[in-house]
Amino acid sequence: MAPSIKLVILISVVLAVTSCSGSNAPIRNRANDYLQSVEIPPMEAPSNAALGELYVIPDIPISGLPLKSFNVPRPQPLSEKLFNQTVDIVSFSGKSWISINKPPAEIWPRLRSILTRSAVPTAKINPPKGILETGWLEFKDDTKYSHRFRFAILPGVGVSSSEVRITQMQIPLGADSSISEWPIDSMSISREKEFTELIANAMAADITSSSVSLLAQNIGGDSKINVILPENSTPYIELKLNYARSWNSLLQSLSLGGFSVAGQDQLEGYFLTDFVEVVTVSEDESILGLVNSFLDRRKQDKEPEALKYKIKVTQEKNSVEVRITDRDDRPLEQLLSVKLLKIIRGNLS
Repeated sequence: MAPSIKLVILISVVLAVTSCSGSNAPIRNRANDYLQSVEIPPMEAPSNAALGELYVIPDIPISGLPLKSFNVPRPQPLSEKLFNQTVDIVSFSGKSWISINKPPAEIWPRLRSILTRSAVPTAKINPPKGILETGWLEFKDDTKYSHRFRFAILPGVGVSSSEVRITQMQIPLGADSSISEWPIDSMSISREKEFTELIANAMAADITSSSVSLLAQNIGGDSKINVILPENSTPYIELKLNYARSWNSLLQSLSLGGFSVAGQDQLEGYFLTDFVEVVTVSEDESILGLVNSFLDRRKQDKEPEALKYKIKVTQEKNSVEVRITDRDDRPLEQLLSVKLLKIIRGNLS
């Protein structure tokens, strides 16, 4: 009988509570209360209160471009290097590294995943600097030495790209704790090459990985390549690379995006180029879009005249600067100069 009595008492209490309400419903509907709201004075804070903006709107930087009206040009096609993932082993001036057209924030978790799956122990990590060091490893084909590897992930030359550089170190077996300083160059070039190929192949096969590390999003700091728009000077590309690598990257870029190299002189620091603009294909299927596409095709049927430019490459104190002029060294109109420099920058690698 006791459970039945408790149930009756509980029902009675609930009915008593609901009946005490002054409204027909247990909970009043407040959906339209905002219609009766009235204006109240703004809140005033004490003069000595420590208040500040949580979300500060930054000032718009001076772009260097003139403030004037102009017709918006057709968008340039994106660099072909942005569409498909590419993993390459690049060699230059006796150095080799893995080049990937993905940002460092994506490469960091991918590298860690590859090492974990391969049972390679990790001894030290520094995500903000992009440094990862393995523990000591022993290889079946080497009974004399233990090996460890140091990975350095850096922003690449291409847009949203990365470089993975590997340094190898070895010591006699059993002397793992006697040496702590990393050498500038790998002690065994063959081991470095072998490990570089293994990591590059693993990254090329791991195309489905899309995770991003927030800890590693600023690896290596700012980009190595920037288009600079000074207020009182002509725009230029700044490359934070040595002159030889800057020249080599430019030479590759100037074979893409409508450019072709007609002549060059590395000692004098210039390229002579021909440029034929690459027209984007319209995907507008409306009547107006189809008419524009038809007219564009008729224009393309005529052989376009190549525009002749001169690309100047100069070595500055801490960078290499690239400017574009006509063949007589006269500066181009600023908007045209910026447009062409961005095409060159988009295809640098």
